[in-house]
Amino acid sequence: MQKSIYALATALVLALSAPQAVLAAPHDEVYTQTFNVERALSGTNWSDTLSLTKFDSNLGFLQSITFSLVGQVQGTGKAESLDVSASDVTLSLSSLLTLYRPDNSVLVVANPIFSETFALSAFDGTIDFAGTSGASTGLRSSSGSNSFISRSSSDFGLFSSDGGGFINLGLNALGASNGSGSGNLLTQFETAAAGRLTVTYEYISAVPEPETYVMMLTGLALAGVMARRRKAAKAHLA
Repeated sequence: MQKSIYALATALVLALSAPQAVLAAPHDEVYTQTFNVERALSGTNWSDTLSLTKFDSNLGFLQSITFSLVGQVQGTGKAESLDVSASDVTLSLSSLLTLYRPDNSVLVVANPIFSETFALSAFDGTIDFAGTSGASTGLRSSSGSNSFISRSSSDFGLFSSDGGGFINLGLNALGASNGSGSGNLLTQFETAAAGRLTVTYEYISAVPEPETYVMMLTGLALAGVMARRRKAAKAHLA
């Protein structure tokens, strides 16, 4: 009979404590660390390496990594319509910035674009990107951004280490400018691009919250009380 009571009490303690342990996770406080690294403005079609700070695994357990890439394109675009009739010509200054992992797999892509449309006449007889059949954007600048959130265990391992450290990521900026709207169109572009990467590590602290300790101590106390009662019951029967 005493064994049955003890087993029932033990099961009750486990039933009370187990759900609390499972439900503790949503109450864990989530922390973030953010790091930035930039690539200065220079002529498009460049490739570079960004040295990013890794997450220090001693701080806790990663929940997600957010990669935010902001690209900037700056430059000029010119057009000359050679058509025999008037047309609307659009010039688009654009750069395609791509961030890579060390194994060259793509993390995130940003595509800043500036566009302007011009009403041009039939070819005026002079290729000078001016007059009634020519146009120029002048110096323009635009930015574009994109982000990617990773919850992959492989990325967690790649971007974290004991003590932190650094990881090198590839960043390319390709010129992607174009002109459209005229069947016979001459264009000329001069562009530069820059990139800024922001990485945010979201993690749960490696140190248990105070509530976790309270639950553990409460469970141990209850187990101790039952053990003493069982011992007293055995002594009484003896």
